[in-house]
Amino acid sequence: MSDTPLPTADAGSLPPADHGPTLAVPVAHEPVSRLLPLQFTASGSEYFRIWIVNLLLIVLTLGFYMPFAKARRLRYFYANTVIDGHPLAFHGDPWKMLRGYVLMLLLFGGYSLSGHLSSWLSVAVFGLLALLWPALWRSSLRFRLSNTSWRGLRFAFEGDLKGAYRAMLPLAVPTLLILVANAIALQGVDPEDTKAMSDAMLKVAAWNGGAMLVLMAMLPWSLTQIKRYQHNGYRYAGQVARMLLNPGPVYAIGGIAFAILLGGLVAIVVLVMLAAVIGGALGSFVPGGKAGAMVVGGVVMALVFLGYLALLFTVQGYFSARLQNLTWDCTRSQQLCFESDLSALALTRRLLLNLVLTVFTLGLYRPFAVVAVHRLRLEAMRIELIGRMDDWGVRAAAAGPGAAGEMSGDFFGIDVGL
Repeated sequence: MSDTPLPTADAGSLPPADHGPTLAVPVAHEPVSRLLPLQFTASGSEYFRIWIVNLLLIVLTLGFYMPFAKARRLRYFYANTVIDGHPLAFHGDPWKMLRGYVLMLLLFGGYSLSGHLSSWLSVAVFGLLALLWPALWRSSLRFRLSNTSWRGLRFAFEGDLKGAYRAMLPLAVPTLLILVANAIALQGVDPEDTKAMSDAMLKVAAWNGGAMLVLMAMLPWSLTQIKRYQHNGYRYAGQVARMLLNPGPVYAIGGIAFAILLGGLVAIVVLVMLAAVIGGALGSFVPGGKAGAMVVGGVVMALVFLGYLALLFTVQGYFSARLQNLTWDCTRSQQLCFESDLSALALTRRLLLNLVLTVFTLGLYRPFAVVAVHRLRLEAMRIELIGRMDDWGVRAAAAGPGAAGEMSGDFFGIDVGL
């Protein structure tokens, strides 16, 4: 046998094994995704000029310029909302908005007047308002979306009327029952009979207190229904938005907000009681302490007022920021994903700063405050595009005229200020 070693070969140099005919397997490519840059380019000084002219014209027209002022504001804010280098645009007709504004004046003016005439008339007018409101709300959403465009394509809202009633009536029905119960309790009571009136008001207070607790317990669930109806109705160039939101997280946010509110109120009560003890001690045991007690009382009342405002804005900042993050994190379409990381602390700080500066400038800081909050909310958003949008215009044209062409046949076809 020869001692010569057998030649070796690298794996790469070996001929492929013959396993018969081979099939070409296509290589799967992951869809390309990228973030769409989102900017808000408005400035407080620019918006101040729009705001001050709007305010002057609203005063001169006794409020009837309000829809035209709103249209100017929306055009400015939309034109300065830039997504992927393209601004939004608002095309709404202020005259249609005026029709909605007049309708709201008539409805709410009638409800306010009916309360001074008869409790049962107030119930009837509120019932009418409750029946109309979901349809008006849906009409307003359709008007706003169909008159908003991006990259030359209109948005649309396709939520149905049944869904609008399903989302809104859970809050309207208990409120109507409260009004009915109040009317029953006050029926036949002579306003001059102090005892009978006092007993009736105690019944009204007890019923309203229990009903308010029920409404507060239902609010997160109803809010979930409202947000789900809104987001599930959004359409753009064939993109169909879907929100997967359950009431549980909304209840959690509401529970934490309520705990913050309750804890703050307890702290305020403790502060008032402590101040009362200190003031009493000053007035009783310190010579000339009554003047000091009055000073302490005044300071405490000012601190209580400021603390109460700070508490309300803290609760508002927390709830608004968490709700924005939750709703948009649960929303997506076929090719778009949305995220929001709005800081509750940053929003609360901004709200408090806006309050202080608005008070010290006698209201003139208001437009700067609006721009600052809008920028904070908007720039906390992130939009991820999965794939390409080259054929979106083709899909939008193939889908037909959409909501923009249907406005003439809508229930009201107007904006009601929502």
